[in-house]
Amino acid sequence: MSLWLGLGLWINVAAFAQPAPQPPPAQPAQPPQQPAPAPTEPPQAARPDAGQPQPPPHPIPDLPADSVLVPNRATYEMKLAVARPNSGIVEVKGNMVLETVDSCDGWEIRQRIKLTFLRSDGEEFETDSSFTSYESKDGLQLRFSVRNVQNDEVEEELRGRADLDSLGGKGRASFTLPEVRSFELPAGTLFPTTHLLLVLKHAREGDKSISYKVFDGARLDGAFQVNAVINRPPRPKPGTPAIRGDISLVRNQPAWGVRFAFFANGDQGAQPEYELALDLLGNGIARSMLLDYGDFAVDAYLVQIQALPRPKC
Repeated sequence: MSLWLGLGLWINVAAFAQPAPQPPPAQPAQPPQQPAPAPTEPPQAARPDAGQPQPPPHPIPDLPADSVLVPNRATYEMKLAVARPNSGIVEVKGNMVLETVDSCDGWEIRQRIKLTFLRSDGEEFETDSSFTSYESKDGLQLRFSVRNVQNDEVEEELRGRADLDSLGGKGRASFTLPEVRSFELPAGTLFPTTHLLLVLKHAREGDKSISYKVFDGARLDGAFQVNAVINRPPRPKPGTPAIRGDISLVRNQPAWGVRFAFFANGDQGAQPEYELALDLLGNGIARSMLLDYGDFAVDAYLVQIQALPRPKC
């Protein structure tokens, strides 16, 4: 899987949940702002130590073998984990389907998230977000397409590509939708699958914290600075659904609890724009996720896993 799964899509989902009595206007979504203090805190599992000094960016090591990743189709059940009183959200439910496809010289990621939100004013609305990408296995090329829909109306479409001069070098991102735009990517920028491989490498080597710049194409304002804390895997919560399908993919694998904090590039303030916690296996599959936007957080539990064939290259 691509570790970020088109996280820009999830930012858009969070932006729909503005704490206002009227429906949000149709406009390109923005990252959630730092929430006002409230007595209910988001789950600690998704909060890296924001008040602690942030780790310096890691130098780019050699890429591990991509064979550690397994092609698969994973289905997740998603539901509200917690909502602060000022969030305006009382219920979230839906599902995500994520495909990781080996195409010999690259990895194709296909993701779709369908969610239904219930607001405190009684309004219900639906979001349907899709993200597809192709990333070359040398980590130097990325093509991406994003489509975000709310209540059957297209809110946002992004399309483009990005290229790096070398692994660890500078690069350039170019968009054709929603407008023609290009900008430089700073040295050290990684694409999502490359980042996932490096996270797994650091986890296997016993590293506890890492920091990299990551660009996935799901937003127009460049790369994130992504800080990660690596720990032991979380214990399953009571009521966690059983996993069906090719369950051999999730057995006898090393596992870690990995917590990510996402900062706009160049902004290492105390509060990240959003956070993500994964129960991550050594083959790149996540058994569960917690997406924390500050005002509310959403759980995602793996409920179906299917092995996909490897090509004869």
